[in-house]
Amino acid sequence: SVHDVPCIHSGLNAGLHKKADGDTRYRAAGDGPMMHGVDLRQQGRRPFTAASRQQAHLRDCICSAEQRQGSANDAAAPTRRSMLTGMLTATAVQLLPFAQPAPAMAAAYVAPPAGKRRNLDVLDGYEFLYPDYYAPVTTSGNDAFFRNPYNVEENLFVNITSPSSSKFENISDFGTPEQAAERLKQQYLGEFMSTRLGSQKKAEVLSAKERTVDGRTYYDIEMRAQSFASRSPLAQTQQEVNSTIEMEWDRRLLFALGVANRRLYELRLQAPEAKFEANEEDLRSIPASFRLRDMQAR
Repeated sequence: SVHDVPCIHSGLNAGLHKKADGDTRYRAAGDGPMMHGVDLRQQGRRPFTAASRQQAHLRDCICSAEQRQGSANDAAAPTRRSMLTGMLTATAVQLLPFAQPAPAMAAAYVAPPAGKRRNLDVLDGYEFLYPDYYAPVTTSGNDAFFRNPYNVEENLFVNITSPSSSKFENISDFGTPEQAAERLKQQYLGEFMSTRLGSQKKAEVLSAKERTVDGRTYYDIEMRAQSFASRSPLAQTQQEVNSTIEMEWDRRLLFALGVANRRLYELRLQAPEAKFEANEEDLRSIPASFRLRDMQAR
């Protein structure tokens, strides 16, 4: 009988070659498959048959279909960039409700007026406005201290009582505005007590008022203080001393008192009387801007 077997020529297209049974060019008795007298089994090759050709063709078709399907999947599948973009967009949408109050918070901030700066102490719980030409002083021992570099007699500072030594719950614990003013006057005179011969200090309370801002009560106290001394340190009698006494300084003092965080806060501003009269409105605005707030944890 006649069979169809593949015949390979020069590594190009394979054709079919007719053979008859017993043709020794293709098969020897008892040997493996032969092609052009070469034992394909010995060469490690398998002969091409019609079945193997159909199997190879089927494999090619399957591979082509898988490649086309893979290309379609790659085109449809999201890229890494698109996936990251989607994740960031989803996160922004989720955080949007929390970001909405930001404009309201920004709107709550009020810039200080022209020519002023804000001193905000969130740890000790207070704030106030002061002239932008004031210079800070860090060696005074006060919680805050600023002064006019062009006139050292004009300055302000903030003092805070210790919660371990005083337990204030309200400014009324310090007494009425008038009582508080009298206590401050005596305290001020004690601070400037002198043993110099002929030295005298005088103080007068000009006003003591109460104001309420944001639910907190403050005392605003105004005082005038003067210092007198003899020009003759060698005077022997009181009459000689009195005859040579003259004023050393004349100052206006403004106080703002308040209670918060179980502490008593005092802002004190002093300026020469002549300077105060020339800049009264600007100087009065400093203690009027004094505000207390809840302390933040350190």
